[in-house]
Amino acid sequence: MKHLKKIMPFFMIGIVSLLMGNSQQETDGIMLKDYPVQSILKDTLTAEEQENLQSIILLPKGAFDQMEAAVIGKRLNRLPLSLLSKIEEKGIKIKLFTGKLTDNPTAKQFAGIIPRGYRTTKTWDDVPGIGGGQTVLVKIGSSNKGSGHGSVNLELHELAHSIDYKVLNYYSKKEQFISAWNKEKARLFPQRPYFLNYPEEYFAETFAMYYLGGSYKESLKLLAPLTYKQIASIK
Repeated sequence: MKHLKKIMPFFMIGIVSLLMGNSQQETDGIMLKDYPVQSILKDTLTAEEQENLQSIILLPKGAFDQMEAAVIGKRLNRLPLSLLSKIEEKGIKIKLFTGKLTDNPTAKQFAGIIPRGYRTTKTWDDVPGIGGGQTVLVKIGSSNKGSGHGSVNLELHELAHSIDYKVLNYYSKKEQFISAWNKEKARLFPQRPYFLNYPEEYFAETFAMYYLGGSYKESLKLLAPLTYKQIASIK
């Protein structure tokens, strides 16, 4: 039971990812390219970052923490330009939002519903992000681990699901990745059932570790070199 409680934040996000896999694209928001030039957001992002992300990031219409949104953008820009281009070509949007997840049209059907297996009164309304479909939803201010989820980074993990499904045609199900997963999952994530049982979650989290960098990337390289090599090869 103790382990179950630990994995619930991930369980919530992962199940939503699966349910949202075929969702329609989100259109409610302002594209980065259309956001005012005279703003904290665009003053913080470099011209190169703006160009790379201009047709990918969708922003709230109302007030939001522009500095935090810029930090999210900078993290996303760590991905290779070739991969960002593929994300754009596939029509995948990363919608940054405030408020409840279920305020967004692509997630409204989950309003008030307690996630399967969750043993509290917490509902989908409280989940900070989803991925896997055409629209990746990321709550501004919830990027870090412990902010309603258990990933090392929310936006990278959730975007990874859409890259896996939409760009790479379910890479996490392919034989070469499953082989690496089976060999390295216990070493990288001991006693973490979520990653030990679901290769798509292992893919999303190792992708997030790689692009978050620092000690997370080093741990991935040291403990899961086969996985590290495969993530590095995705361009």
